[in-house]
Amino acid sequence: MSDGFEGFPKAGVKFLKDLEKNNSRDWFNDNKKAYEQNVKAPAEQFLSEVHFELEKKLGGEVVPKLFRIHRDVRFSKDKTPYNSHVRMAFFGKPGKTGQGVHSGFYFSLDTKGVFYGAGSMNLEKQALEKYRQAVCDGRRGPALDKMMKALVKKGCRLSEPDLKRLPSGYDVDPAYAPLLQHKGLGAWLDNRGHAKATGRDAVKHAVSAFTTVRPLHDFLMSL
Repeated sequence: MSDGFEGFPKAGVKFLKDLEKNNSRDWFNDNKKAYEQNVKAPAEQFLSEVHFELEKKLGGEVVPKLFRIHRDVRFSKDKTPYNSHVRMAFFGKPGKTGQGVHSGFYFSLDTKGVFYGAGSMNLEKQALEKYRQAVCDGRRGPALDKMMKALVKKGCRLSEPDLKRLPSGYDVDPAYAPLLQHKGLGAWLDNRGHAKATGRDAVKHAVSAFTTVRPLHDFLMSL
């Protein structure tokens, strides 16, 4: 595994904490050099190295994305201009039809800790229907339920249901019916503190975490 990335610098974590307290364009512009050196550059290197390792692990193409530090405030009551976190995703590659991008792996470094995850927060219409049919299937429904319980035993936090009631028109075993209340599925490994991201093993920790949540990713990509 690549050992080029030496970890997010502690100065980068400090920058995010300071930004959280001073979230203004003037402050950011005055400290832009520190952002580029201690946050952006390390994030780009980390993204590249995790991308490389994930493609080896999965045996296929992965599409990486580093999310912008600028917030989209067009439809938000919160007009603070910047995100005080680093977030990135590694999406599954679509098939020849262009369908099948139903999951990704996610990394987040914020002022409180480091978070890893996999899944989809909002399945598109066709994938959602395939998901619901899988839940109702006598073989795939129990297998999915077993997988989700196994992830919890490994310390994962699962995404909350999107619906308060079950969608109508589905013949489902009552034992697995709660799975129909999801319009997407996510599994997360939460780590308080920043040790797993600031050390030389940051890439290794990320790939290990993604390996833990990979069963959910593989299930969603199979829809």
